[in-house]
Amino acid sequence: MNGYHNRVLIADLTHGTLRDEPLNERYARDFLGSTGLAARYLYDLVNEQTDPLGPDNPLILMPGLLNGTSGPSVSRWGAAAKSPYTGFYGDANAGAWFGAELKNAGYDGIILQGQSARPVYLYIKDGVAEIKDAGHLWGKDTYKTQEEIKKEQGDNRVQVACIGPASENLVLYGNIMSEHGHCLGRAGLGCVMGSKKVKAIAVRGKMKLSMALPEEFRETAKQAMKEVKEGFLSMIMHETGTAGWIDSAISYGDGPARYYTAPTMPESTRISGAEQLEKYQIENTACYGCPIRCRKVLAIKEGKYLYDKVEGPEYETLVAWGGMMGLDLDMSTAVYINELCNGYGFDSISSGASAGYAFYLYSLGVITEKDTGGLKLTWGNTDAAIELLHLIAKNQGFGAVLAGGTKRMAQKYGRPIGEAVQCKGLEFPMHDPRAYHSMGLVYATAARGADHNKNDAYQVDGGTSHPDLGLEITDRFADDKAAGVEKGQNFRALTDNLGICHFAQIPFNLMIGMVNAATGWNTTVDELLEAGERTFQLQRALSCKLGVTAKDDVLPELAMRPIPDGGQEGHVPNMGKMLPEYYAIRDWNKTTGKPSKKRLENLGMPEIAASIRAE
Repeated sequence: MNGYHNRVLIADLTHGTLRDEPLNERYARDFLGSTGLAARYLYDLVNEQTDPLGPDNPLILMPGLLNGTSGPSVSRWGAAAKSPYTGFYGDANAGAWFGAELKNAGYDGIILQGQSARPVYLYIKDGVAEIKDAGHLWGKDTYKTQEEIKKEQGDNRVQVACIGPASENLVLYGNIMSEHGHCLGRAGLGCVMGSKKVKAIAVRGKMKLSMALPEEFRETAKQAMKEVKEGFLSMIMHETGTAGWIDSAISYGDGPARYYTAPTMPESTRISGAEQLEKYQIENTACYGCPIRCRKVLAIKEGKYLYDKVEGPEYETLVAWGGMMGLDLDMSTAVYINELCNGYGFDSISSGASAGYAFYLYSLGVITEKDTGGLKLTWGNTDAAIELLHLIAKNQGFGAVLAGGTKRMAQKYGRPIGEAVQCKGLEFPMHDPRAYHSMGLVYATAARGADHNKNDAYQVDGGTSHPDLGLEITDRFADDKAAGVEKGQNFRALTDNLGICHFAQIPFNLMIGMVNAATGWNTTVDELLEAGERTFQLQRALSCKLGVTAKDDVLPELAMRPIPDGGQEGHVPNMGKMLPEYYAIRDWNKTTGKPSKKRLENLGMPEIAASIRAE
């Protein structure tokens, strides 16, 4: 198959052996790459009885189809496993350079099976894989781990995906990290890696992909690069990065504050993307092949924590570890918190939301200093929040309670589950569905739980249309969102599989041109979008196989209480209207939540339909 190396590395960690396996060509043709291809492999290997932290739960890492090529913004790679955090399907997607380097190293994916008895790391170079001792790396943070592996291999261009102390300590929302703060986040895939005693995977190579039409690919990629460079969203992201959304979040009531009970963050925020650009930014950095260069490098010369050169925090972290606890952060403290999350290696969204829920329970008198180990969790107490962060990473004391997430916290303290702002056990990202009603539907129906990365709904309703998809800016408080959400989810499943960043606006004709030139296929727009739908429906079927039903597609009661003032203006999404309309479009069973037998068969997945007994 052109566009692939046609081999997957199988690491049997229990026996300490490595072997190559031919890429399943049917799976690759149907699901393309990244999280879609990983999910298809995963489907065959797990069931409801699989222990997420046991040897039978594989961790599958796959680059996107276009990773390693000259296409623009094609850095995204993904992974999948049964989530130890939710117990359901878990996946994650990241940028940086690891996915491209994995392709250059000669592999279309890695499947980690079993469990090692001792800490190890994998080293792959030009098609040769080794298992190496990682005892000397165990306990080190994600930055030091990468530094030492590069030094050990005598090559600073080695790309490393690793875990930090949080995943070693089995914090259930531990991340896999690469470079300076690039997160394969959410769902606890780092925790799975930690349970297998795999500290890192390091890759390096110069193995070229076989392209069907290399000259045509280069020309098409050149045109696509020009389109991305000149894109409106690209220009915005280059200037202010994701932190630029802070100001919009304040205006629209999109950034949750005081655990979803206050209108928004302070209007005079000191941590926005504009503030970073004006006062602290010294340069931009980019992921592989990306002209947008949205990552910010800052110099912090004032405040409690000083840095000569440091990666700037992203939007999600700034809100989760700021407004969620009522903290009025300065840039120095925001950067420090971000560095702690990245160095320890855990999800800033779920950890910040769990800390925010603890502050909320403290404000109600449900928990006291006796529960918190003496910490006074009064709104705005930054020192207490930072101490919680350390305790979470160590999985000790009150931090061990927060390391289990908000759903488990509600159960522990006898609170209503609807008070924990999560769906299917995964906390809401920092886009409030009361500000953008479409996000309520996105959260309720995403396969891994509340997930803003499976749809651009908040961007579309916030001012960025998508003409190729027919998605235009609409009233953010309207409840006729089902068709647009379904279309957007299929599209994002497709771009994830191809490895394309969400911020890169590549016209469909150029996207198709790159795929066909790379593979030699003669695919069409409709066929590519069908591959996106196939992926989304497969991931839903896998969640159903692992126990999800229609009753899990609900939004928590606390996040459905109207806030009369601020940018939300008292609105809440009408899920009673939107969800049935969405189910009809998706052809999901109203009780089981399963995709129908007919829909799965029409998408070429009769074996999946039979496996889940779809009707």
